[in-house]
Amino acid sequence: MEARAAILAVSFALLTGAPLAAMAEEIPKNGGTLNYVIPADAPPSFDAHRETTFATIHSAAPFYSVLIRVDPNNPSSTTDFVCDLCTAMPQPTDDGKTYTFKIRSGVKFHDGSPLTAADVAASWEHIIHPPEGVLSPRESHYVMVDTVEAPDPKTVVFHLKFATSAFLPALADPYSWVYKKEILDKDPRWYEKNIMGSGPFKLASYDIGQSIKGIKNTDYYHEGLPFLDGFSAIYAPKQAVRVDAIRSDRAAIEFRGFPPSVRDELVGALGDKITVQESDWNCGSFIEPNHKKRPFDDPRVRRALTLAIDRWHGAPQLAKIANVHTVGGIVFPGSPLAASNEEL
Repeated sequence: MEARAAILAVSFALLTGAPLAAMAEEIPKNGGTLNYVIPADAPPSFDAHRETTFATIHSAAPFYSVLIRVDPNNPSSTTDFVCDLCTAMPQPTDDGKTYTFKIRSGVKFHDGSPLTAADVAASWEHIIHPPEGVLSPRESHYVMVDTVEAPDPKTVVFHLKFATSAFLPALADPYSWVYKKEILDKDPRWYEKNIMGSGPFKLASYDIGQSIKGIKNTDYYHEGLPFLDGFSAIYAPKQAVRVDAIRSDRAAIEFRGFPPSVRDELVGALGDKITVQESDWNCGSFIEPNHKKRPFDDPRVRRALTLAIDRWHGAPQLAKIANVHTVGGIVFPGSPLAASNEEL
């Protein structure tokens, strides 16, 4: 099944610095500080290349750039991507095995040093071919990649072992932050405990287990962005604390989502002061029998079990108590490769 997350209507694009084309028709006003809550104690580390938790993304994504990202106007698409650090989405050459990206001019890291193609290539090498002792949980996503090179300061070239439509979606992974090559060369684990990127915000302060704050990067390469002067994220693993923060206006948003009962409670308490945004997101709820023992060693029994689970009547009932809504498979519902309702 797919979950449906309910969050307050403050666009995360404001935080990550998505291009103006991704904004709503009404241009937001400049200035102000966004306060939000993160449903975690703190991230295990700040290195998105090694982490899989949302806590790292919610804490530090505003400080970093990526090569490409999912189109914020069409986030469920598996084929629609836009540039962040690149200047244009490339057309593959060499029978689909070579992708050449041109990197923007004038991009600076927060220490004032220029960001070049060498930094982009080094960051991807850190993910795809991690040094010994360095974790990279998404390394297997890039089995199609042979080499990544930067032939000049403005060009990054990915050479693939074989052509595949899975490459660009993998490249748009939101954890694929661009780090500084000089730092990675000296210490490939430096980014676990430190923050230094080229994103729309610079690190202002970090109080372990309490909060993380960012201030506007006035040298940001997307003209006119970010709109905000800064942000302040409060760590709050307990739901009651997060709900109280929203109700008391100490926080404007919680990006992870609340259960339906809490959502309804907040709407009832705040009325027109609160707006709810809902969208589908992947949530794996599964039964995994031991297929080495009878009767589940028989594939026919396993197929019968999955056919016996009534997802269609179960989803509406679960939606009353949990963030579960749309019946789906492995591939996101509505995408070109998603299973049809008949197949499900």
